[in-house]
Amino acid sequence: MTQTILNKIQIPIPPIEVQREIVRILDNFTELTAELTAELTAELTARRKQYSYYRDRLLSFGEDEVEWKKLGEVGEVRMCKRILKNQTSEVGDIPFYKIGTFGKKANAYISRELFDEYKEKYSYPKKGEILISASGTIGRAVIFDGEDAYFQDSNIVWIENDESIVLNKYLFYFYQIVNWNAAEGGTIKRLYNDNLRKILIPIPPLEKQKEIVAILDKFDTLTNSISEGLPKEIELRQKQYEYYRDLLLDFPKEISDGV
Repeated sequence: MTQTILNKIQIPIPPIEVQREIVRILDNFTELTAELTAELTAELTARRKQYSYYRDRLLSFGEDEVEWKKLGEVGEVRMCKRILKNQTSEVGDIPFYKIGTFGKKANAYISRELFDEYKEKYSYPKKGEILISASGTIGRAVIFDGEDAYFQDSNIVWIENDESIVLNKYLFYFYQIVNWNAAEGGTIKRLYNDNLRKILIPIPPLEKQKEIVAILDKFDTLTNSISEGLPKEIELRQKQYEYYRDLLLDFPKEISDGV
């Protein structure tokens, strides 16, 4: 911004006592917002620690307490058919999730025709199955919601498990604590299918799995509700601050000729 432009900007200048009062009020709003944010953040941190503690405790078993199986014995590793770059577009019918947008908002799409063809011919996840990132952030797990979408082959995989042996949701929570044994490939880590198949998992009886899932679901809901509420509360406080700031700094034009 040049000095010429700065010289043309006019600002209202109320009496100094009014300025002091405006500053005092806005300082108080800033301080209150900071205090509330700190309190909510501390509460969220405490809940996350509590959640992690109970998750780790519930999923810790002795050698003789449960049956141990390799993931490859629980089900087959699956992935979607490869999608080429020229088959995607920035707009379209079906979201296509690459590793960089996995668990977020898709920025690429494929046609309905291609989706229907590939879904019929090749592997495709069932609703409730757990998608896993096999590169980048290894082991990030997302529960497939059943909505039409397609996923980048080899980078996003899932175990097509039998729920009469192990529940999808039990796998979802176990994936949060497992050691993935990802292979190093240059500067990039990758979870190869063979590594995934060899991972040992404790499998308690189905009723015990359901009990564990029910407890962790409650903790997860509580933690997420605070997590989702925190940004919303901060946003509301910021809007409140901006409202009063704009109100306090809104003067009739004639109050001053400006400087």
